[in-house]
Amino acid sequence: MWKIGKVVVGVSLGFLVKHVSASIVVSGTTSRLPMALSTILNDLEAEGATSVTTAAVVTSASVDRSSLLCKLFGISGEGDHDDEVQDDGSTTAFGKTASHAEEGGVGLAVATCSSSLSCQDAASTAVACGGTVVLVVNSVDLDRGEGLFSSLAPAMERLLALGSSSDASLLVVVEGASSSSDLQAAKAKLERAASAMLASAIVQAPEANNGKNAMVLKDVFGKGVEYVSDSQPIDDMLSRLGGTRAFTDAAASVSSSVSSDNTDLALLLTAAPPSLSLSNSPKELAAARSLGPVARSALRSAMTAVLSVTGGYDTESSAEPKLITNFGSLCDAAVKRALDEFDTAVGSVGKKKNTAGSSLATTKVAKKLRADLVESVYAELADVYEAQLKQLSLACFESFQRGLSGLKVSPNLGADMQGVLADSMKEFKSKLPSLKAASANHWPSADATKSELRQQMQDYNTERLTMARASGQFRPAPRKGFGIGFHWLLPKPFGNDYRLEPWDVHTKENLVYVPPDKVTDVDATSGDWRNSIVPSPSGNELIYMQ
Repeated sequence: MWKIGKVVVGVSLGFLVKHVSASIVVSGTTSRLPMALSTILNDLEAEGATSVTTAAVVTSASVDRSSLLCKLFGISGEGDHDDEVQDDGSTTAFGKTASHAEEGGVGLAVATCSSSLSCQDAASTAVACGGTVVLVVNSVDLDRGEGLFSSLAPAMERLLALGSSSDASLLVVVEGASSSSDLQAAKAKLERAASAMLASAIVQAPEANNGKNAMVLKDVFGKGVEYVSDSQPIDDMLSRLGGTRAFTDAAASVSSSVSSDNTDLALLLTAAPPSLSLSNSPKELAAARSLGPVARSALRSAMTAVLSVTGGYDTESSAEPKLITNFGSLCDAAVKRALDEFDTAVGSVGKKKNTAGSSLATTKVAKKLRADLVESVYAELADVYEAQLKQLSLACFESFQRGLSGLKVSPNLGADMQGVLADSMKEFKSKLPSLKAASANHWPSADATKSELRQQMQDYNTERLTMARASGQFRPAPRKGFGIGFHWLLPKPFGNDYRLEPWDVHTKENLVYVPPDKVTDVDATSGDWRNSIVPSPSGNELIYMQ
């Protein structure tokens, strides 16, 4: 193996064969990242490894992933678990270890970030892997300067926000690089694109990085940035660059990354658009740190207030749910209470920090948290709303049953039962608007519940009517008869006239029908055509002889 600066190229064939044969795939998973790493860590520890190297693999837009993982990590397909590593995007994480695991053996846990992975999950995965990232780039993306940072940029933002850049490392794998000059050219292009990205699009937190903004990749990945070709597996180099960790530390990183709340400062900085300019305003940073817990507390308070009235709304709750006819007003009041609590807390936080409460409330972070609080409360209450719909449906069905019990058995029982059904549906529709909050624009529709209730009552009607008929209690009213009349016109109601012989009972072709408008064509082949027309005295419509 030989390298120029931080550009590493070439691996001897003997080392490659030894490396590939000395490691095997332990397991793979398709679970969601970053929690999928927990399964891999458990499997590696069970195989006897006592330390682990974790890494997140991201790619640029034009990279062909059809055989990427197998090529990068020397997976031949001959191992017992090699088939658990698929390059179709389904495998989210896998683990490798020595073929003969001994005490002190090192495992490798790899998270594969596909193009469909969300920015938040990609950033959380990079943090869960201890900041060790593998970036596979294609020459097309390097030449265009586009498609390089779809997953890397969120990871860089998160590492900067958490102040973890000193422990982070980046291994850049350049597809198709065959010489040191190819790697040097790729390095220049990527560094130039990264500098532009750090200066314009990535939100930074200088307070978390010794008061400095990151300008180059080395500022984000403090442990090192190295460039290699894709001509050999990267297991050994990855372990050397990223280092090893105890399984307890690796598991703690995964757990911390999964459980972090999206209103914490780290997530807020990651999700914030560049227009917030948090890095340029200490007031915005103070608001982000202080008001996140306030928003969560207001959310819990609102949910507690509503659930204390409605009771449990899921199978895990011990309290019995009950119908609240003015549930919509209750939710609006709970949201207003949460906002009042948030606004009051903003003022108190401002006093503690010697900042005017009104000034803190006008920050962009405070406004965003306040708007998100409203959306969060209504989103949480959507499940309770669905439970209330079920309770209203149950109440209307019970009312329907009571209405049926008051009916008398008569020949019109079927029509009477349909009338009770219609009344119960009117009751459901009349009470439905009071269940929905005025500002809950994204709550589920009640059409499905309405259709289900109608079908349930219709089936109940059919069943009860069938049982009453089978028992002999109900006999439908007999059907009334009806008559059908047919009217037709006889062509010769009085027989033949003087012009025809008695045996000529059918009209011959030498008669021409003349309509009431007296317009007709007469074909007189000889003589005066008027001699061919003889008026008939039978009725208003005339029959003529040719």
